[in-house]
Amino acid sequence: MFSFDTQLEQILKDNKIAGMSVAVTNRNKTLYAKGFGVDSVERPDIPANADSLYRIASISKVVTGITIMRLVDEKVLDLDVPVKKYVSWLEFNDPRIVQQMTLRHLLSHTSGLPGEYTPDGPREESALEQTLKSGLKELKFNTLPNDGSYLYSNWGIRLASYIAQAKAGKVFSELAKEYVLEPLCMNKTTFDLRVAATYPLSLPHLENSKGELEVVHYIKENATRLAAGGLYSSATELCKLARFLLNYGRNDFGEQLLSVDNVKQMFKKHTAIAENSEDGYGLTMLIRKYKDRFIYGHLGSAPPYSLSMFVEHKSGYGIITLMNTQHDDLRYEIPKMIFDSLI
Repeated sequence: MFSFDTQLEQILKDNKIAGMSVAVTNRNKTLYAKGFGVDSVERPDIPANADSLYRIASISKVVTGITIMRLVDEKVLDLDVPVKKYVSWLEFNDPRIVQQMTLRHLLSHTSGLPGEYTPDGPREESALEQTLKSGLKELKFNTLPNDGSYLYSNWGIRLASYIAQAKAGKVFSELAKEYVLEPLCMNKTTFDLRVAATYPLSLPHLENSKGELEVVHYIKENATRLAAGGLYSSATELCKLARFLLNYGRNDFGEQLLSVDNVKQMFKKHTAIAENSEDGYGLTMLIRKYKDRFIYGHLGSAPPYSLSMFVEHKSGYGIITLMNTQHDDLRYEIPKMIFDSLI
């Protein structure tokens, strides 16, 4: 069995990271899962481990995408009809937009909706509709949906989640649990901080004026943006999600939860991230060029948490990297180092 302990311990030391969890899986099982450092510098006697929960930020979008694509499988939703069909009250400052915008635009960040990051806000999911009603009509668009231009937008993911819950008749957290978390046996993964706090929880850390790491004793929560970045999960549980992607929609029990065609839609490059770049974005899926192939997954950043999950289909490996101290540069560098060793 391979080991990355020495390299990861050195990375932890060199970059002043309080705690980190890293896991590697293939299509069948978790091959490597380990914690480094601590979940809290205030409890240095308790080491971090692969089951420690972290706020996984935008990796949550992958779960959101799978949830919505399962509703597409069931013909409850359609990727390519105007979202106005699902949201009668929807309006923007340009009337053309509401007639053009589709779920495909929202999930691929090509809707033209601008960026958004409001990590602190309402504590009840019921506030999502009013938040969207008041917020969306005030937004300014630089591009139209049919332009196909990439603009990363949490507004778009929030609107997509609202459409899903409006059609299914359940709040989005319940939908994601029913369609993804429970079938994948991700039993500790949760949108609810009150639940996450009952497990070993990796706490956020910042560097103080003395250059020492200290715990941030406040975790921001906003229930109107759960689908965009509200999940808490662990390295071992995210291995189950990685295997689902590696196996094109099958869980560990061999059940085909999502059609292969719609999994491939998630992996399909819908837009380039930047001009002259081979990196792209699918449906809630980041696509990065790696050597002679591509890796798929998502980065996450909920300062000071920094995280990533990537899968590579040719080799059949998935890699999860979770840190409780902000080092966004390492979200790709650590999995790249591991892929370099494996491939």
